[in-house]
Amino acid sequence: MKPEEIRDFFAKDRFAAMTGIEILEVSEGYAKTRLVVEDRHLNANNVVMGGCVYTLADFTFALAANCGELRSMTLSSNIVFNSPANGSVLYAETEVIKNGRKICNFLVHITDEKERTVATVNVMGFRN
Repeated sequence: MKPEEIRDFFAKDRFAAMTGIEILEVSEGYAKTRLVVEDRHLNANNVVMGGCVYTLADFTFALAANCGELRSMTLSSNIVFNSPANGSVLYAETEVIKNGRKICNFLVHITDEKERTVATVNVMGFRN
């Protein structure tokens, strides 16, 4: 898909839309997204729920990995939570490690508005 088509396609991602994730930039092998933190994103410790942070990373990977000729889905991923997500805005940005025909590998960096690393997610994708 082309960058202008990817936005329309992923507008149908109901879970990401319900979460409130915004697409800031997208191109083949790259994406940047933002999540304005609301009360609904917080866990009992008053920080952003880990699953919400992971959803932001997975959606950002999907944008970057599916912008181009090949379709991708998450095959495996590993998340490291580096610091509590207690800011008011979270950003996710991809870095492509391998962009192969059958397997792709992306590193997604999650930061807050103070540019503090909240999490890093290594995502392996399968292409069909």
